[in-house]
Amino acid sequence: MKPGGLFPTSTSSCMVKRLFLTTCSRRCSKSVNAVKIDKSKTSVKKLSSQLSDQPISKIRNVGIIAHIDAGKTTTTERFLYYSGITGTIGSVDEGTTVTDYLTQERERGITIQSAAVSLNWQQHRINIVDTPGHIDFTIEVERTLRVMDSAIGILDVSAGVEAQTKTVWRQANRFNLPRLLFLNKMDKRNADIDGSLTSIRNDLGTTPLLIQHNLGTGSSFTGIVDLPSMTCQKWNRAATSQEFTTTPLTNSVDSALFDKCLTLRNNLIDNLAELDPIMMDVVINSVSYDDITSDCINKCLRRVTCDNKAVPVLIGSSLKSRCIQPLLDAVVDYLPNPESSNSKFAFDDKLCAFAFKTVHQKERGAVTFLRLYNGAISTSMTVYNSADETTDRIGKIYMILADQMLEIKQASAGSIVAVTGLAKTVTGDTLVTNAKAAEKYSAADVQLPTLSVPEPVFMCSIETYSSKEQRALEEALKILVREDPSLRIKLDPETQQMVLMGMGELHLDIVKDRLLKEHKLEVYLGKMLVAYRETIERPSNIIHHTLNKTIGDTTHHVSVAVSVEPCESQSKTAHFVCSGEQSWDKLKWYHRKPIDQGTSQALLMGPLLGYPVVGCRVNVHNFTLHSSRTSAAMISAAIREAVHQALQDSVVILSEPEMRLQIYCDEDNLSDILYDLTHRRAVIGNVEHTEDGVIVHGVSPVATLLGYSTKLRKLSSGRAHFMMEIAGYISMSEQQTKNIVSELSNW
Repeated sequence: MKPGGLFPTSTSSCMVKRLFLTTCSRRCSKSVNAVKIDKSKTSVKKLSSQLSDQPISKIRNVGIIAHIDAGKTTTTERFLYYSGITGTIGSVDEGTTVTDYLTQERERGITIQSAAVSLNWQQHRINIVDTPGHIDFTIEVERTLRVMDSAIGILDVSAGVEAQTKTVWRQANRFNLPRLLFLNKMDKRNADIDGSLTSIRNDLGTTPLLIQHNLGTGSSFTGIVDLPSMTCQKWNRAATSQEFTTTPLTNSVDSALFDKCLTLRNNLIDNLAELDPIMMDVVINSVSYDDITSDCINKCLRRVTCDNKAVPVLIGSSLKSRCIQPLLDAVVDYLPNPESSNSKFAFDDKLCAFAFKTVHQKERGAVTFLRLYNGAISTSMTVYNSADETTDRIGKIYMILADQMLEIKQASAGSIVAVTGLAKTVTGDTLVTNAKAAEKYSAADVQLPTLSVPEPVFMCSIETYSSKEQRALEEALKILVREDPSLRIKLDPETQQMVLMGMGELHLDIVKDRLLKEHKLEVYLGKMLVAYRETIERPSNIIHHTLNKTIGDTTHHVSVAVSVEPCESQSKTAHFVCSGEQSWDKLKWYHRKPIDQGTSQALLMGPLLGYPVVGCRVNVHNFTLHSSRTSAAMISAAIREAVHQALQDSVVILSEPEMRLQIYCDEDNLSDILYDLTHRRAVIGNVEHTEDGVIVHGVSPVATLLGYSTKLRKLSSGRAHFMMEIAGYISMSEQQTKNIVSELSNW
């Protein structure tokens, strides 16, 4: 529908008064007198009963996602303050926030680990997880969104959608999460709501529904008009914005503002009618838009949000503590509860819990974070790990408030809790009642979505300065790897050096710092290298291989014929396929798994430098078992050796990771930065000129970006910064491959 809709715009103030009186929304039922939030500090223990006893319909599990520096942690601090959890508002700059509790987070002013907090708002329990915005810690966002029912995306209203915004939005799309969007930093002079809405449509591919209109911008931003109820909410600029007034917007108060907001409200109703058949019926059967109440609009907003048809957009300024309460109201009003969310799974009433994070604490040991989808857990309860088919015992259960934990006796479906005692459980494991329940769910093909762990992009050697500390280093790294699945450790087969692999230079630097401060280990990190991949350029010949071994009284005898060939996908390794005389039907079902395992093992280490092989298909032309007593392990070994030979018969080249860049700089430094990028084999996409400066978009091989942050600071005198995300892998030429092999062979 076009703006204006089915009915002419009305300027009747009676409609607004009726809306104001009939609305059921909390934000419109406030007294016209100033609302004062109680600043007295409430202890976590005092809140425990009201937080733990909420029915599942009154629970919201929400992840906060955004580009770095968009205001995630600042917003979370206001949530905690206004809900009474904290008595003061923490500052990112001063290192006093609740959720950024790691030493490294407070020193650097960034979020490194996701942190969970629980609060009470409108008799609802809201479990909030603040996530990192830096690309190096994308696994934290991934595993957080994996267990959330919904998310709040925060945008800098002066910048709109930024590089990491797209990344975290795609992650939320993968889990089909309903979302709200909060246009933050309305206090900035160049706040641009229309520009942000355009970038949301174009870059995020979603339908934004603006439900508020701003009262002023920049330093004059004082509040909002709530469009469904046509009420003004103004914050007290003289105070710290814990006081605000709510009054109905009428034609007599401000005719120009009234007309503008009434048009926006009608447009909102039009958009909702196009998305929701119930609202369409309401519009058709109403005499005028004046008859459509705010309660009707809010219910429709909840439906289209939960169905992922659109995203409500709110505005405010977290730093100035303005419009935080309406955002909390929107979480309750528009986002789903665990029972009705898209993450509901058919596990009857039996236990189903997902382990999405593990941290190590000196006092408690390994602490596992669980999301309970069904059933309940209690202290000392025995659970079954369906991933490794073992039993584990829960020690204590805790309610989470960042680094503080309050012990509770039990937790029910919809909750996010931390537990101790799970010695065998790691990130990504599913816990159920017992083995029988696991078999039932497996037979019914009921599974929780897996956790997608990104492959490392950088690596370096890691050593202690004293050989006496080597054992302690190995134990400390085991703890860190268990906490962070994107961190990898491997032993170089030739040099026997320990190699640390991660998502970026900052990621590995944080690991070094944590080893020093948490484990008292001073380590040396070697030269930072790129984690390449190996791929094949042409098909190999058919390789015939026979394995004939006698172990004890058992003879293992198997013959295979395999070949390898390039496949279209350069990002994922293909499984084996049967070819030629060997048909899939002739292959026994119990032989397929060891063949697949042998194939996967062979492709883990390529023939050039031992990097994983991608973009390669393995063809099995013949599989003959000469002895019925041949074990599955020997079948895998035969396949593995044959595939290794086939790879050596082919032409293997390296693939290097390529990063998508966004560089923010001033006009004065643009030419120097572009000149430097051309020497880094970068491809410049476009140069975007904004009020704040220039944004350079491009792609570049990650190998040329080692140490780029230092170089960029020098070129711009510290005024420029950049963001990057993995764009994929590109194949290198044979000559480039030879050069890299020669260089790394001497490493």
